[in-house]
Amino acid sequence: MAYRHIVIRNPAKISTSHEQLVIKQEESIKIPLEDIVTITLEDPAITITNGLLSKCTEYHVELIVCDGKRMPSGIVQPFHRHSRQKQALDMQLFLGKPFKKRIWQKIVIRKLENQARCLELVHKGEESQKLYSISRSVESGDRTNREAYGAKLYFETLFGAGFQRRENNVYNISLNYGYSIIRSLVARALVRYGFTPSIGIFHDSQTNAFNLADDFMEVLRPFVDVIIVNNVKEESEWSSEIRKKLFEVLEIEATWKNERLNVTHGVDNMIKSFVSACRQQDANLLVLPELTNLNVHTYE
Repeated sequence: MAYRHIVIRNPAKISTSHEQLVIKQEESIKIPLEDIVTITLEDPAITITNGLLSKCTEYHVELIVCDGKRMPSGIVQPFHRHSRQKQALDMQLFLGKPFKKRIWQKIVIRKLENQARCLELVHKGEESQKLYSISRSVESGDRTNREAYGAKLYFETLFGAGFQRRENNVYNISLNYGYSIIRSLVARALVRYGFTPSIGIFHDSQTNAFNLADDFMEVLRPFVDVIIVNNVKEESEWSSEIRKKLFEVLEIEATWKNERLNVTHGVDNMIKSFVSACRQQDANLLVLPELTNLNVHTYE
């Protein structure tokens, strides 16, 4: 199973040879394509061959492109390669509203629980209990919008009273970068299992090609948040050190039902469980991650 996330931060020429990624800078490095989950291109002076682009789609390597500010601005994904693509699309299109409302309820509950756990991990236990209480009042489809109510309390607890997500500061820049990493990982898994990412459960923007990815990344946002609180200060400058730290979110250990996996491998299991939930119309089959600690998961 692929496990490596490659970030290229300096000028380079990247190509492919003998089923390997070749990175040419002062020295050449080769990495088997079958080991790679994502490649992030940060520097504007990186050149890439069409042969590598083709191999990335073949190996389901997510290619993340950054803008001049080194913020992720797009991803390259394969045309549908699922063996039963039409069947998967039909299943997705005909999901009933009651089922989708139950799925969204489970997502919101786990998101609030993970936000509460994030507050515990940064020693804000009193406020975390309020979020746990809010999570227990989420109705089917989150009809009373507990998610938004909890978000205001949560972000002001983390970053101070009056904090808003639309402000241009180092916290929001870091949040956007970290969330983009998670979004790309979820989108990759969705395509691998035959889903069309633009058709969401709750998110349904006509201009968003990743509505379904935005649904499932909600439970993973607190994993990014806790890294930022522990490593970014109000006076911090947006730097490669912060970006490097944010990529560690992909290796954080989480509990996925009764199994401990890092975020990279757990996301694949989450989407696989969504396939089962859709086929059997049973929202209880959906496996969502539980934030438990900040440990990097190691495989024996």
